[in-house]
Amino acid sequence: MTTRVDAPDTDADHQIRNILDRERLIGFTVVAGAGSGKTTSLVKALAHVTETRGTSLRAKTQRVACITYTEVAALEIHKEIGNDALAVVSTIHGFLWALAKPFQKDIGAWVADHLKEEIARLIEKQENYKPGTRQSTKANDSADLEKLRHQQAAVQDIKRWTYGIGADYAHGTLGHADVINMVPEMILARPLLAQLVGRQFPFIFVDESQDTFPKVVEALKRVWSVAGGKVCLGFFGDPMQQIYQQGVVSVTLEPGWVNVDKPQNFRSSQRVLACVNAVRSEGDALQQVSGLAEQTEGEAFCFVLPSDHHRNERLELVRSWLDKHSSSGNWTRPAHEGGSKILMIVHRMAAKRLGFQDLYAAFSDHKANSLSKAFDEGSAWPLDPFKEVILPLCSAKSANSPEILDVLRRSSPRFRSVEQPRHVKDVLASSKAAVAELRQVAADPSTASLGELLRTASRAGLVDLDPRMAAYLYPDGEHRDVVLDQRVIDVLNAMSDCALSELNGYYSYVKQESPFSTQHGTKGSEFERVIVVLDDNEGKYSLYSYDKLFGLKELSATDLANQSKGADSAIERTRRLFYVCVSRARESLAVVLFTEDEGRAVDAVRASAIGQHVRVIVLDELSPAM
Repeated sequence: MTTRVDAPDTDADHQIRNILDRERLIGFTVVAGAGSGKTTSLVKALAHVTETRGTSLRAKTQRVACITYTEVAALEIHKEIGNDALAVVSTIHGFLWALAKPFQKDIGAWVADHLKEEIARLIEKQENYKPGTRQSTKANDSADLEKLRHQQAAVQDIKRWTYGIGADYAHGTLGHADVINMVPEMILARPLLAQLVGRQFPFIFVDESQDTFPKVVEALKRVWSVAGGKVCLGFFGDPMQQIYQQGVVSVTLEPGWVNVDKPQNFRSSQRVLACVNAVRSEGDALQQVSGLAEQTEGEAFCFVLPSDHHRNERLELVRSWLDKHSSSGNWTRPAHEGGSKILMIVHRMAAKRLGFQDLYAAFSDHKANSLSKAFDEGSAWPLDPFKEVILPLCSAKSANSPEILDVLRRSSPRFRSVEQPRHVKDVLASSKAAVAELRQVAADPSTASLGELLRTASRAGLVDLDPRMAAYLYPDGEHRDVVLDQRVIDVLNAMSDCALSELNGYYSYVKQESPFSTQHGTKGSEFERVIVVLDDNEGKYSLYSYDKLFGLKELSATDLANQSKGADSAIERTRRLFYVCVSRARESLAVVLFTEDEGRAVDAVRASAIGQHVRVIVLDELSPAM
């Protein structure tokens, strides 16, 4: 066990244990604000169940399930409970697939129905073409329809379904999106499956519940319902930290369920926590209190600056000013070097500064939402060959470096096809020649294109391709029946034209090695000093608007309509982002608001909930010369 398990209990921890100890099990929600130690309470709950009910669980061959957002988080939580074999800690995709995997016939039936629906949708689209529909669109739709029919014929012979990143039904492979859609549908449609899940997992905990798909929440509630008091279902999250549009936000309490609030903040100084609470006060009723034994006073600033082409210089001016006037240390170094983290509303603003703006545009400007989100998180499948194989091969000191062999053995199809040990030497020699060719293509990162590198590595057998990438690169190849959405093709076309050099800035960014990030990218993280950049003009992102949040811009008709019916609007989305952002700071916070009307903006900031907790500074106070 680790320090999380041994950490002092809060009132919320006592309440959760009382719920877990009930004879008739119920559901519950935990609303835990930023810096509250939500993961600690989750780990404590897992450890308590395995300790107090371990004997009973083993006797019935049952386990405890914990569903979290990423593989990294799953590994961290499992490690925190000593890698206890009684706990299954996994991502939602992994958990759902493990439930469905034994039901191969049901999976095949779902895929068949899914293909039937896709074919019907495409036929309907063809029957309703408008007079101006382009011939290229008609040709693409006809090709896709033919592929779907080929898949429909092929799936009848599939005996074993597997799960990968991308779908290739003709070869028996489901993708991420399939699992998220299929398994909840199976649970909701088949009471027996819901019962089996409950018998296998009498305790199910969901981390980051605010970002969980509504259909997944509904399916898990069905598992709890049919179990009749023999399943405890717990959702750990915070509606104010919901940042992905597909998330459920708040989990509705079922009859007999209990909500547990965890208002402590174990992160922030007095001044920063006051700002955190001020932002939250306009969103919901939860106000956080410090859980620190010794809470420092801290400091908070708000810089109101003109929105013009001098943004970059003025941001650096802010950092230099803070170096001289702040009491909390160095702001001009990046956070991982003891300096500050700069948070921006969208990744495009950081991409421009770090030199990967074309790569960002490739993934973000073609309305392929799932790819755009994955790119922001550093997990976009088209870039996996570069991250796992091509970059390590090209960045090694020489073609004979030991790390080259490690990459080849781990990832190259060449080595997996070796049947006799005596052939390894020949394969190694030919692989080194292929690596040398790849490194030659990558010799000048500013001119080497990602498409050229990918094709070179693929032709040489250095990398396994996702079925979707194989279908893109080789339309007449083994995976020719994989249907690619035109928006995905547009992303791949634009990505292929990007220079290799852009990947350096991108991976520096997603690994948190640059000064920049966004509220999305740092969710769950904390930094000693945080600078928040509020700039609607540079952000150009209609989902969010700090000008609207501060009353500097009128609400649109859509905003007003959404507010009147209690739906999400730009105000609520922006407030949540702002909350996530300011709550990353431990000691010091600096908000930088770029605006077209400085005088009005200063008044708006001072009149806002956060205004009484920040020192407002204008351009003349930074440098009268600018």
